[in-house]
Amino acid sequence: MHRILSSVSILALTALPAAAQDVMDLDMITVFANQTDTPLSRTGTSVDIIDEDEIEKTPSASLSSVISRTPGVTFTQPDGPAGLSYSGANYVRLRGLDQKYAPVLLNGIDISDPSATQTSFDWKNTLLGGISRVEVVKGSQSALYGSEAVAGVIALTAADAPDAPGREGSVAAEVGSFGTASATLSFGAATENAGIAVTASRVRTDGISAFSGDSEKDGFAGGQYSFDAYYRVTPDVKVGLTGFAFDSKFDYDPGANTGDTLQRGLRAYVEAQTGAVFHEFDISRFTTEREAPLSFTPYFEGERDKIGYNGTWTATDALTVSFGADWTRETADSFTDDDVIVRGLFAEAQYAATPDLDLSLSVRHDENSEFGGFTTGRAALSWRATDSLTVRSSLANGFRAPALNELFGPFGANPDLDPEQSRSFDFGVEHSYANGATVTATFFYTEIDDLIQYTTAYNQVSGTSVSKGLELSGSLPVTDRVTLTGAFTYTDARDSNDDPLQRVPRYALDLGVSADITDRLSAAASLQRRADLPATFGATGFTAQEVDDYTVVNAQLGYAFDNGVDAYVRVENLFDTDYEPIPGYETSGRAAYFGLRASF
Repeated sequence: MHRILSSVSILALTALPAAAQDVMDLDMITVFANQTDTPLSRTGTSVDIIDEDEIEKTPSASLSSVISRTPGVTFTQPDGPAGLSYSGANYVRLRGLDQKYAPVLLNGIDISDPSATQTSFDWKNTLLGGISRVEVVKGSQSALYGSEAVAGVIALTAADAPDAPGREGSVAAEVGSFGTASATLSFGAATENAGIAVTASRVRTDGISAFSGDSEKDGFAGGQYSFDAYYRVTPDVKVGLTGFAFDSKFDYDPGANTGDTLQRGLRAYVEAQTGAVFHEFDISRFTTEREAPLSFTPYFEGERDKIGYNGTWTATDALTVSFGADWTRETADSFTDDDVIVRGLFAEAQYAATPDLDLSLSVRHDENSEFGGFTTGRAALSWRATDSLTVRSSLANGFRAPALNELFGPFGANPDLDPEQSRSFDFGVEHSYANGATVTATFFYTEIDDLIQYTTAYNQVSGTSVSKGLELSGSLPVTDRVTLTGAFTYTDARDSNDDPLQRVPRYALDLGVSADITDRLSAAASLQRRADLPATFGATGFTAQEVDDYTVVNAQLGYAFDNGVDAYVRVENLFDTDYEPIPGYETSGRAAYFGLRASF
């Protein structure tokens, strides 16, 4: 599956009808909503893209805080210094469904941990520094990504080698409250036939007490390193290599407990154009090593190896057909060493029925070594009803295979579990105005059968769990220097007993304002409110506790110097709100940070 935006894919878009190109915004290409890169205006899937400029303007140093401003996405985690969450209680929800239903990709590599209790990504191991782009693809995407992608996919881009000849680089450093310091270095260069990019980011903090009511500080130190390189062997053949490493060390209560995590990923690929068919072959590996010497499970190791082929045939100006196959092996090693192998076949057709109507149909079949075969599909449409009104809709089914720990792990494993099955639907409209304002509204509905839950062991629960709701978002340029943004999500997520799903706020509101006060001076502020959260299990894990509504405000002031250097001051939790999104886990009070950024 082609997963790094390239000039090859951009050129392929020129095969679209001329009338279709008139409505295309070449700067807004979704890489992950379909098997091929697609202009955002031409996909029926609900996608939110956060680019590097928006990331820099967000008054937060936390990747989770940036993503949580997206409608339909909530992070229920205790925020520590600089937005870090290192207590181990990190939970993302996508349209009311937790992180085991939303795989995370980095530069095309699936970084969901197969050795986790339920296969998912640990967000405390990803720093904001070096991340240049985020795509949030919502709705069931199992027809593209297989198991786990019931709620959607979150795709991150770090180092991305430039296509145009030249050099570019940046450096950033920040210091602030709680003994926090961070630094990031990025560099990219390209010739006519080759390109390379590297990023390195490091952060440390003395921290706060992760456990509320305790005075002992819990520190954190972590690093994130990534690279991307390619070489054009001929005008029609390109080879590339991309990789990354995360390391983190954190303290957590009670007592002197510590945890160490090392995650590494590597992906090699070959791209070739032969007539009307574009080919991509790739192979990747992702590994996780976790140590917590004083815990019940002091050591975990997980691996994911993947080999894939993706072909794209431009059949006509209006029809593109993608097809391919992949092989994946996941292993988890703690008290036992277990693995699962999945073989997949997939295909997708994208058809421009008219210059204003795009249809896509995706299908995938997976053969799992534990469960046998499972087939998923997705149908989507995008209709540009007028120059200012776009209608999108998608219908899909999905599945989540039990994680290795659910099947064979040391605590409550059940080898008789079957995959969870899901169905999802969404319908949305987007309206743009002459003054540059936009408004988007999307209704979503997802139901899951055969939910796997843990009591004293993992068991299949009969019945259907449902998550449904409404997403609203918009932006308004008040003047040519001031822009307002907003996102609101209403979510009603319930299990088969009609009880609310834990840690899902019924109401989520995010507001933002950015202003260029002068040509040099800029300001930004954000407000995040979460309301009507159900009672949830907290640090003790034995009794569900009430969770109060909360509102957190962040602000940032920046100044641009003549020499390409930007300075800023950022204040997180401006009004010193005392809140606990997860009972028993502490959050940071008011904190201030000073930083410098320079481009060269």
